Amino acid sequence: MSQPPAPQDKDSAFEAFRADLEKAVDQGMEDHESKMTKMGFLFLGIFVGVIALASLLP
Repeated sequence: MSQPPAPQDKDSAFEAFRADLEKAVDQGMEDHESKMTKMGFLFLGIFVGVIALASLLP
């Protein structure tokens, strides 16, 4: 039969898990913000291109 982990081992495992989770969430947020910024500039470029094309057509 296995023994339950010591409280200090359990606390250190939870702290390590929380640190890893926080780092992963921060990295995910940075990646998401970067992708959304690129998509925003792409949309802006398309929008400006369509408006420019529409202004040149009779």
